[in-house]
Amino acid sequence: MTQTNSVPVKGETKTYRKNQFNTSEGGTYYGHSNENNAKMAVMLRRIFPSPFKRSQYIGLQQGGEKDGSVLVSAPATFEISCGEAPVQDVAGVWYAENGDINIHAPRGRIRLSAMSIDLIATGAEGTGYVSVNANTEFNVEAGNVVVNSDDNISLNAEVMDTNVTGKCEFNVGSYKVIEGGDFFTLPGQGNITFDQWAKTMAKVIGGG
Repeated sequence: MTQTNSVPVKGETKTYRKNQFNTSEGGTYYGHSNENNAKMAVMLRRIFPSPFKRSQYIGLQQGGEKDGSVLVSAPATFEISCGEAPVQDVAGVWYAENGDINIHAPRGRIRLSAMSIDLIATGAEGTGYVSVNANTEFNVEAGNVVVNSDDNISLNAEVMDTNVTGKCEFNVGSYKVIEGGDFFTLPGQGNITFDQWAKTMAKVIGGG
C-alpha cells in the first residue's frame, strides 16, 4: 500500500491525499488525476501486460466538466448479463433524468433483438417524434403492416412501385391523380386546382 500527500505540478488538479494499491497486473487509485487532468475519486484499472492502446479502467470522476460521472473504458468487449430473477418483469433499467442518450457504432452495427420492441415518443410542442434516416435502404418485413395517422400521411419518391397479388382497395372520401400533363398546364387550369399545382411545384423545387 502506497500513500502520499499530493504536491500538484503546474496546471494539475489539486489532490490533497493520494492512495493506491497496485500489483503488476492492476491497481486501485484514490484521488489521482489522469493524463487529461481529470481527477478520479476512485479508479480501478489494468496495468500490465496489456496489448491494447486504450486503457482498461472504471473511474468515479470528481471535479471538472464530468464531475459525478462514472467513466468506463473497455478496449475489448463491454458485456452485461442479467435477468435471472427480474423484479416486476424488469431485468435492466437505463434512466436519464435529463439530457440525451447517444449510442454510436461508426464501424459496426446496432442490433435490437427481443420478443417485442416498442419505440415510444412522449414529448410535445416540437418533440414527440420518431425519426429514421438511412443512407441506402430502409427495409421492413412483417406479417402485417398497419399505419395510422391522426392528420396526414405523405409519400414522396422518384419512382414508386406497388405490387399486390390479391385485392387492392381504396376507401376514401375523394381521390385524384395528378399526372404530368395536368401539372404542366397553367396554374388554376386543367384537371387540378391552383393549390394542388402550387403544392406539386413546391415538391419539385424542394426535391420532395
